[in-house]
Amino acid sequence: MMERTAAQTAALAEELRNVTRQAEKLVIALSEDRDAALIELRERMSVALSEGKQRLADIEDQARLLKDTAGRAADQFVRENPWTAVGVGAAIGLILGSWLASDGRE
Repeated sequence: MMERTAAQTAALAEELRNVTRQAEKLVIALSEDRDAALIELRERMSVALSEGKQRLADIEDQARLLKDTAGRAADQFVRENPWTAVGVGAAIGLILGSWLASDGRE
């Protein structure tokens, strides 16, 4: 579950980077025009881009921190409860094994 959330966060961050790159290209294209309305639009977009980049960096930092924290918590749980972890792993293995075995019979 945590890996899927981390993968989704990484995909979202990449998509936001892509949108940012496209917006930067638009700002550069607008800089060639001298119309007052376009100059104001370029300035507003530049501010929005700067804020967006900062928010993206914050999201990536939080995702990294969450992943690290979850990994440490799982590691600590396994170290404190090794037999519980072995039992949970065995139960998951049995469930998956029986599910895969029954799937082939139908």
